Amino acid sequence: MSTVKHSSANLRSEFDRLDYDKDGYITIAEFRAYHVQKKTDESIIEKAFAEIDTDKDGLVTFEEFERAYKK
Repeated sequence: MSTVKHSSANLRSEFDRLDYDKDGYITIAEFRAYHVQKKTDESIIEKAFAEIDTDKDGLVTFEEFERAYKK
């Protein structure tokens, strides 16, 4: 995903920023809403979410998020 190593604290802050409803998960809608503001192409948003959501349940947990960005 990213070649930059991130600290757990910074990742938690970023995760919380994307988790709009604060339920502990990032949904595709939340992920999309955040990235659309940044003018990210829809196909890139979909692909990135699919890569992060490793168990394919439609929800990204902090653990999945952290694994994706610490690769």
